[in-house]
Amino acid sequence: MKNAVKFLSLVIIMVLFSCSTEPIIESETSLQSVASKAATNKSTVAVEDNLANIVGTSTIHRNENGITVNFKTDVIIPGNAYTIWFVVFDGPGPPTSSNYAAGHIAGESGKGNFSGHLLAKPGFMPLTAEVHVVLRTHGPAQPGMIPDQIHTIATGCVTGFPSGPSLHADSEVAGYCANIQVGVHPPVD
Repeated sequence: MKNAVKFLSLVIIMVLFSCSTEPIIESETSLQSVASKAATNKSTVAVEDNLANIVGTSTIHRNENGITVNFKTDVIIPGNAYTIWFVVFDGPGPPTSSNYAAGHIAGESGKGNFSGHLLAKPGFMPLTAEVHVVLRTHGPAQPGMIPDQIHTIATGCVTGFPSGPSLHADSEVAGYCANIQVGVHPPVD
């Protein structure tokens, strides 16, 4: 049945093109333009730590429905809990939202690979927003708290450690939570 639907769709497209007074070459140019526009909706940027060292990459794919991120870092502490967050700037001034993307416990390699998705919603325009993808440490994984450590912004955090938007160093101290790495994606032109 699926093949029949695909074949019928192809026949309809061929009939429409044969009825067109437009030369096919213009249609090919239009298709190239659409493909080019789709390609510009992907951006890869360097991920930096608190000392502006490049420690990984962040790639986002955007369309009018939302954004998807793949965040790779080579410098995290094995056994620590980490989350990544979308920090969205839809205009000048402070961020308009901060949204959970993903979380994991770091493996022995000291490398991390996080992926997440953020759906478009009122006040969030995926194509025109500046998006910061932020890696946050939650310190060593704490038994009984791990699900919350890798899904929330502050579970397992002890007051007195750094907080706020600026980046800080990573730590093996239990209860230490801080934003430690970021990839900044400018809006699509």
